[in-house]
Amino acid sequence: MKRTIWMGGTALVAALALAVLAACVSQDKAVAQEEVPVDATSAATDGTSGATEAASSSGGAGAKGDRSFQDGSGWAVSLKGIREATLWQSYYEEAAKHASHYVEKKVDKKGVMTSYRGMPLRLAIAMIDGAEKDHAWLFDAALWAAGYDVTLVASDGYSVTFNTKDVAAEALIIADREDGTKIPPMVVGDAAKNLWVRDLAMIETSLAPSALVAAAASFSLDLDINGAKASWSLAELQRLPIYTEGRGAYTTSAGTRYEGVYGGVRLLDLLKTYADIAADDSVTFVAMDGYEMSYPGKTVLDQADGEWLLAFRLDGDWLPKDPGYIRTIKVGPKTPNIDGHLSVRMIKKIVVKQKDYVDFTLSLSGKMRFDLDRGTVQSCVSCHTRTVTFERKGVVAEYTGFPLWLLLGYVDDPEYAPHKQDTSIKTYMDDAADAGYAIKLSAIDGYSIILDSRDITRNDDIIVAMYRGGEKLPPEESPLVLVWDRAAKKIPEGIKNVKMLASVGATF
Repeated sequence: MKRTIWMGGTALVAALALAVLAACVSQDKAVAQEEVPVDATSAATDGTSGATEAASSSGGAGAKGDRSFQDGSGWAVSLKGIREATLWQSYYEEAAKHASHYVEKKVDKKGVMTSYRGMPLRLAIAMIDGAEKDHAWLFDAALWAAGYDVTLVASDGYSVTFNTKDVAAEALIIADREDGTKIPPMVVGDAAKNLWVRDLAMIETSLAPSALVAAAASFSLDLDINGAKASWSLAELQRLPIYTEGRGAYTTSAGTRYEGVYGGVRLLDLLKTYADIAADDSVTFVAMDGYEMSYPGKTVLDQADGEWLLAFRLDGDWLPKDPGYIRTIKVGPKTPNIDGHLSVRMIKKIVVKQKDYVDFTLSLSGKMRFDLDRGTVQSCVSCHTRTVTFERKGVVAEYTGFPLWLLLGYVDDPEYAPHKQDTSIKTYMDDAADAGYAIKLSAIDGYSIILDSRDITRNDDIIVAMYRGGEKLPPEESPLVLVWDRAAKKIPEGIKNVKMLASVGATF
């Protein structure tokens, strides 16, 4: 087994975050110096770092640790952007002591020139337009010029939105005086009058991370590859060199096709970082809701029509929790389309075990015929999980599978089968089961029993099991076994344990 050692998830994120921040946050040193409080200018001789130190030591306006991000007094304007803050009246008035923080705008108000004095709007925006933590007044002029939406909301609910590309950064102020008289905070200035908002209560920008982004940021993928364990955030995965994007599709068991451009990491490359994958290895995906699906190594290795992705982006955005945050999909130039049960959603954990995969087929017959592959059977176990305590010859064990009667839904109707029709059509024919038909269960070695549908119908205590004690069945019972709960309310007369179950047939 190959192993690669790298930085842990948290350390890697921190290191990369610092690098990205240093490279991407656009700040103008001249602006930073201009916004230093007057009483701190003697210390601010070396750009933004000097301003930060001066403001922090002097208690002046500017440091992220100051009172603008704590409780203040008087009126308050809520600010929402890359981070959230509050512009308090007490903080506003302290900032207004400094010339560059308090300016005058003379505007035509119904034919009368009116004087407003206040703080430039850009200074409030500066508090929320970047990830920097050391200075409140570092305004990102480049980001403003690139364009984002700003919504101004009044206390009575009135709101107006503009794009920063359409309004000069110096055009608007948050005024607290009109012709020398104190007023509640008001946005006013050299812009369309619909942007003049009295009694300002909130400034919200499109820079604010969406709920989806915030939720995705807290998610981590866990790996257990032949005992080697690791955890990855989505941000870490996206920064890996094995991240790629491509078009893929899947079709649900009901026949609905979904297609899009998926972004994610190449599954095989991620797994091979920890171990070589063999055709008979089992690769099990465990979803956040407990659903499980296992692929044989040969499926992961098969890239003839495309490559498997652990996808967490779709058409440029993060996948939501359902069907994300991570799902399996195959992508390629010809848009490969896979069965829905192979596109596992809400993946939380991946477990790989060497030489552990056992393939099988369960044959069903009746008014219709089906051969269910291992994936379909495992999907049924995950969707209709039932665990029973079974006792045989004094040996007690827990078995997990799904109720036997669900299989009859595949063969009790000549035209329709479960998951293959719309909701107006029954998935199981209760009338036929109540009338009575024979159910024959046969093992690989030819052993069989016959049960009556009237003893089986809607009886969740009689199951087809795939696991024993939470692990795959032992060889003498694999791939499937018929068992029942020892405390079942109804145990059919003559029922016997069927090991190595291979087929289920109904005779009407």
